[in-house]
Amino acid sequence: MSNQERQSRYKIIPITVDDEKNLTIRYDSFDSIYGHIFVAATDKGICYLGIGDEPEMLEELKKRFLNAVLVKQKNQMIKDAVTQVSNPNATTEITFHLKGTEFQLNVWDELLNTKVGETCSYMHIAEKIGRPKAVRAVASAIGQNPVTFLIPCHRIIRSDGTLGGYYWGLDIKKKILKHESTI
Repeated sequence: MSNQERQSRYKIIPITVDDEKNLTIRYDSFDSIYGHIFVAATDKGICYLGIGDEPEMLEELKKRFLNAVLVKQKNQMIKDAVTQVSNPNATTEITFHLKGTEFQLNVWDELLNTKVGETCSYMHIAEKIGRPKAVRAVASAIGQNPVTFLIPCHRIIRSDGTLGGYYWGLDIKKKILKHESTI
């Protein structure tokens, strides 16, 4: 997928302070080959995707969005996210509505350029965003990615070819990378 194709399929909208004042988040969970997946979306886009049981993920969502009204309800954005997790090559259009610093948003946006079945290094991402000396900050931003799978932080590895870390555990990272390499 070219950058132009990626840009037409994915869009990141930052959550503003005003957005947070009146935020309604819809969420649901489903089973996947990676385990139990929890997806949440505002009216503007996907804001969270995590791995774990619903009560645990709901608590995480409450911590991230203290003043939001949370409603268990599927919507089209959540269905599209489920499709994309099941098939990373799906041509689903996804909009993200994310809370983060400008630096984090830039890193997450760049992650969307990594191709299914391929990996790249933290250093590569730092160079692509014009911050080649900020490798540790890039790694930290990647570790704080609120939308696993869809913003493919699992495709980022160390320069020496080792996997590095993964918020959801290295076993899940290995499983995702293996699955993506076969499709």
